[in-house]
Amino acid sequence: MFDINLSLTSCFVQVAAEKKQKKPQEARPRRVPTQARSLRRYEAILAAAADAFADHGFEATTMEGIAARAETSIGSLYQFFPNKMAVFRELAARALAMSRALFAEQMGPEPWKRPWRELVDAMVDGYAKLNQDPTMRAIFGNVQLYGEYADEDAEQLREMTVAIAALIGMWSPTVPARRREVVGALVVNTVATAMVLVSRDVGLADEVVAEIKLLVKRYLAPYADGTVES
Repeated sequence: MFDINLSLTSCFVQVAAEKKQKKPQEARPRRVPTQARSLRRYEAILAAAADAFADHGFEATTMEGIAARAETSIGSLYQFFPNKMAVFRELAARALAMSRALFAEQMGPEPWKRPWRELVDAMVDGYAKLNQDPTMRAIFGNVQLYGEYADEDAEQLREMTVAIAALIGMWSPTVPARRREVVGALVVNTVATAMVLVSRDVGLADEVVAEIKLLVKRYLAPYADGTVES
């Protein structure tokens, strides 16, 4: 199996992620609290930051504004996060974890036993709903910062590509491994890119979701039904 990362998402947002820079230590959370009271404050800060980033954008959001939204002191905010970028990176990490968890939940242990059209519907609907979460909206709404989590996103896309390729192998075992992975990459990246539209334009969300389902089903049908020419 070869390594493929078409990364249509990064192309869509037109972010130059070619320069892979190590994340500086000062742009990471100082600490994650364990005590209940501090943990509630920490979560309130992240919730407030997600709303602020989604509503006003990263550049217009300030640490003071986040603290005010979270109804905490600026000192408490700096106790956990050294700067605004550290807050954003923590939200990005959470968004990726939410996405990975949803994919695993929908795929389940034996996805080939599930009606494939039902699987497509559930997966697309799940991501459409997830991408209305403030954390996801904060990330999609600030695509100029894609480079801050590009490596982690690329790794997740690869994981999903491998999983879809394996599923295609169960449906159509005569399809070569290389082709299965190309098909998986196209499906994963196309859906991921389209979800940016869903998160940005709630008014068109239903129409976009319906078209995503139609596109994926028509593309996958020969593979899922075992009628594709090898």
